[in-house]
Amino acid sequence: MANICFLNSTKTWGGGEKWHYEASSYMHHKGHNVLVITNEESELFKKVQTTNINYIPLKINNLSFINPLKVNSLKKILKKHNIETIVINLSEDLKIGGLAAKKAGVNKIIYRRGSAIAIRNTFLNRYYFKNVITDVLTNSNATKLSVLANNKNLFPEEKIKIIYNAIDCSNNSEEILHNNNSNEELIITSLGRLEYEKNHQFLIYLSKELKDRNIKHKIYIGGDGSLKEKLIKLSKELNVHNQVIFLGFIYDIKKFIKSSHIFIHPSLWEGFGYVLAEASLCHKPVIAFNTTSIPEIVINNKSGYVVELNNVNKVANKVELLASNSKLRDELGTYGFNYINSTFNNSFIYKQMEEYLAPENKKNKISALLITYNEESNICEIIENISFADEIIIIDSFSTDKTEEFAKKYNHITFIKREFKNYTDQKSYALSLAKNNWILFVDADERISLSLKNEIISTVNSSNPATAYFMYRIFMYKGEKINFSGTQRDKNYRLFQKNKVHFDPSLIVHETLIVNGYVSILKNKLLHYSFDSYQAYKIKMLRYGEMKAQEDFAKNKKATPFHLYIKPIGKFIEHYIVKFGILDGIKGITICYLYALSTRKRYVKLKQLHNDKQD
Repeated sequence: MANICFLNSTKTWGGGEKWHYEASSYMHHKGHNVLVITNEESELFKKVQTTNINYIPLKINNLSFINPLKVNSLKKILKKHNIETIVINLSEDLKIGGLAAKKAGVNKIIYRRGSAIAIRNTFLNRYYFKNVITDVLTNSNATKLSVLANNKNLFPEEKIKIIYNAIDCSNNSEEILHNNNSNEELIITSLGRLEYEKNHQFLIYLSKELKDRNIKHKIYIGGDGSLKEKLIKLSKELNVHNQVIFLGFIYDIKKFIKSSHIFIHPSLWEGFGYVLAEASLCHKPVIAFNTTSIPEIVINNKSGYVVELNNVNKVANKVELLASNSKLRDELGTYGFNYINSTFNNSFIYKQMEEYLAPENKKNKISALLITYNEESNICEIIENISFADEIIIIDSFSTDKTEEFAKKYNHITFIKREFKNYTDQKSYALSLAKNNWILFVDADERISLSLKNEIISTVNSSNPATAYFMYRIFMYKGEKINFSGTQRDKNYRLFQKNKVHFDPSLIVHETLIVNGYVSILKNKLLHYSFDSYQAYKIKMLRYGEMKAQEDFAKNKKATPFHLYIKPIGKFIEHYIVKFGILDGIKGITICYLYALSTRKRYVKLKQLHNDKQD
């Protein structure tokens, strides 16, 4: 069973809150460990209190994320409940909840988008979508498109999932609020918060148009909100206050809608129009605007009419058509009922949601590969670090220290000794032995954080993964992070599919993976403990220089005085000035000097190889 948290702190009740309540209730009913975090003054809090679901009250505002005490408090809550997946609906909740979840090592940090409004391409949004959010859940194709509308590179499209909102398609109530049997008066209903985006003033103008056409009607509007008084005032100004009736909050939606002949939804935009689906389930024809997700719910000319935004005349024409044709109303209503049942029925939508929020144990197996030489100080820690893999293969180049002895204490690994020719050759051999298609290739001095581990497992089991993934590395020197000196853009392929890659045989030092397919980058970074002492790193860099010389020699490259004397100086300047090594202090000088020394060694060795050839 999965440990899932639903975070939603808004006080009001809307589609997002309805979704959180129903989703948390369903997942709890299915036996998952569910935690709801919400504002104690919210409607969601009141509803959750009537259930057996675990809940915690928490007040959040737009600046809560800059309060380290509040972030840490939420982090402790998530760790205490061993949360593996968190679903967040609001931007202010995402700011604090995302940070806390990342710090707590939560596997899936899901941002649920319920509104088809384009995400702004701000620095903060780019940071969160790149570094915090692991998945995006949307409730319509229109909402999915809105995520990338302002920045197509904001988030990997393959990690944006569409699951339509689940609709209870049971339709047993036969009660109505108002008698709609009269052929003399047309009853129109509409439902929604009395706020700007719901656009209820349109119905008042529509009523005036219908009145001018001598169409007897009543428009009943359900819902409350800040614009109620203004709307009532407008209805009086247009002299339709007897035709437009404001009923306030509606508790029995189906009973309300069944009282009408037609349902009209004038909203300017919708993430997912629950009420549109409800109207179709009541066998009512629906009229709405051709905007955002509405055409995914109302099928034009089949379950109702999707018309041009705010066009009073066109809507009035459709109303007039339906007013005089009860058979057409019945046909549209029946089609809508069948369409909603076959597309949004909670009997299968909830199953999709459960599979997404709480997938079964990982299906795709991972082979972790490692090449070693004299790694006694790292070998135990790296084996334990990658123990989540299904297979661990170590190819050792006849270490002279205790690497083999320490490694063989672990029964679940394969340890093979093989002569080292070069990195490409050794890694290609390791790759050939892997039993599984997904490969995690690491160095002994690298470490995978809990967040990165969770991202790896989630990635290999995602529905549409890339062929290969880069991982950025955080360069560590004596336990401290190096921020510059050329390390800031340090990344390597570390996770990939075996059947679509191979190593370039022409490169023997900094081996290059040839990828046949789509490439992506994981959000979390590797920790790279490259060296603990100056002498150890110097030996490593000199060895790189020598092997690079062999690579150059194979390509018949020559070492000139420029390469021997000017290029090492240029390498130091590149890393110290251009790549800001100066900002790393004494450590920066050390690192940049060793880059230069490795370059010098490369060309000295290259010259020596050519001299030996001539001899």
